[in-house]
Amino acid sequence: MLGNDHVSVATSYYDIGHVYQEQGQYAEALEYHQKSLAIKIRVLRHDHVSVATSYNNIGHVYQEQGQYAEALEYHQKSLAIKIRVLGHDHVSVAASYNYIESVYHKQGQYAEALEYCQKSLAIRIRVLGHDHVHVARSYSNVGKN
Repeated sequence: MLGNDHVSVATSYYDIGHVYQEQGQYAEALEYHQKSLAIKIRVLRHDHVSVATSYNNIGHVYQEQGQYAEALEYHQKSLAIKIRVLGHDHVSVAASYNYIESVYHKQGQYAEALEYCQKSLAIRIRVLGHDHVHVARSYSNVGKN
């Protein structure tokens, strides 16, 4: 009804990929996340926050598989789009810093992880104020690194 190149179809592919990911079927999850990404790039173009979200989804699958170089690659692609589109001081950029921090932490690269935690914390304090739950989570992340 909507055709192959519709954002709603991309969302359905994401949903299927997410189910596969939850089941630990990572090859299938990646296949569906890649299909979702391809549609978003065709329809929305490369510099769209929804494309950045797809890059994060793929990065999460790679991280769960222990493929950290690939996870970092996709999370960094997402971060670059978010900075271009949203600017440096946006909570979505802070979230991307946390995704990158998580990959470094899993690898035991705590100095790099701490650097990204602190970037996220600084944004969240500026945007959300000191008394926000996301700021508290950022402090927790700094503490674990």
